[in-house]
Amino acid sequence: MGMNNGSKILGVRIDNFSVEEIKNEIFHILDNSPRQKCVTTLNPEIILKAHRDKNYRDVLNCADLNICDGFGLKLISMLKNKPIKARFAGADLADFLLETAGQRRLKILVIAAKDSLSTPEEIERAITDKYPNLSVKSKYFEGSQDFFENAIIREAEIVFVNFGVPKQEKFILENRAKFPKAKILVGVGGAFDFLTGRFKRAPRILRDTGLEWLWRLLQEPKRIRRICRAVIVFPVLAFIKK
Repeated sequence: MGMNNGSKILGVRIDNFSVEEIKNEIFHILDNSPRQKCVTTLNPEIILKAHRDKNYRDVLNCADLNICDGFGLKLISMLKNKPIKARFAGADLADFLLETAGQRRLKILVIAAKDSLSTPEEIERAITDKYPNLSVKSKYFEGSQDFFENAIIREAEIVFVNFGVPKQEKFILENRAKFPKAKILVGVGGAFDFLTGRFKRAPRILRDTGLEWLWRLLQEPKRIRRICRAVIVFPVLAFIKK
């Protein structure tokens, strides 16, 4: 993509691209890139974790493409006089990758943690229902190195990891070489929980106005501490250190 005038918030690089530029880069990776790429979707909660964990911060800064997922990041970037062009939510990125993979007949792998809300079977079924042309497999990762010897793993061309942060990004960086045919590896958190129906996405108006956190809080009141950190602690800390 060349220089993107990206910025850093609390020490984490955020690449500054429009949604169209991100999509074009993904097309380029899938069609022409000689090496695999690691992609992250960043939000205030992730940035706060990385601020407290230098190892995690280094992992994120080693990613090939760091996409802005959180409205709060856009707000802080404007206060820093270096506005980020667009927000591309992780769920929307996952949908775009699945649609693009279907058009290209690529093999998809979703790696789930044992405590994932959606089971591998539910994820496979939901993806296949929406994208019937896709070759998709979903598997639990139980920590055994035998996992990587499976033909499904070694043939996967797009790999989604939904362990949650920071585990998924650290897993990708440490194990990317074990997916020899993968062109893109991306951490997607709970993005597939929307597809399986475990959660409903916020209405578009709430997403566009930065109030998606309120919708999530109504669905999961137990997330109140996490949401407070993202909505209150993050902007204050990021502004102070801007």
